[in-house]
Amino acid sequence: MNRVYYTIQDRQQLPADLDWLTAAERERLEGFRFDKRRRDWLLGRWAAKLALLEITGLSTREIRRFEIDSAPNGAPLPLLDDSPCRVGLSLSHSHDRAFCAVSRTAQALGCDIELVEPRSAVFVETYFTESESAHVEETSPSQRDSLVTRIWSAKESTLKALRTGLQADTRSVEVRDAGERAGQGWSIARTIVAGAGEFSCLWRLDDGFVLTIATREPAATPTHCS
Repeated sequence: MNRVYYTIQDRQQLPADLDWLTAAERERLEGFRFDKRRRDWLLGRWAAKLALLEITGLSTREIRRFEIDSAPNGAPLPLLDDSPCRVGLSLSHSHDRAFCAVSRTAQALGCDIELVEPRSAVFVETYFTESESAHVEETSPSQRDSLVTRIWSAKESTLKALRTGLQADTRSVEVRDAGERAGQGWSIARTIVAGAGEFSCLWRLDDGFVLTIATREPAATPTHCS
């Protein structure tokens, strides 16, 4: 069974200095005009490098050996000593938090973090399948926001694993949650993708946020790394 590692980093955990960035990363950072874009980008790179240190066993003083480039489709492309690092890696941001999931194999992997907050009936009608919309309608008002966020996040994770992102129709992904538990607060769902088959999706609630991790093959309970 696949092993996935993850980390969550917030704005307060971001180092004040930029010594952990490579020269190419510093150059890219200088091209961002807006503070939020800079902060999200930095948080994502910081979280990714910490996760990569964990799975490679390298020490923090070697962090600049890693560079997080971008693939042509926009997905993060991790490099080690300027060569592609054959791992699975996905990044997500929400409200000054960065979430990164990694695996030691270059498997299809996607992750997402979303703040649990109200989303309108129009949102559900626009982005959810008929089956998902019916599930939302049947849910008690106190659980609606959590369920809608969970379904949306599972869709995002799955589309990231497919390397299509939100360019694809979110209704091409249907989320089926059987209520199974994976341990350590994680639960198991499945996502069915039109023309691409089934993915495994793990989710959990974390301090008002939903975390989801989608993989082609079922994964064991994710391992948290600092």
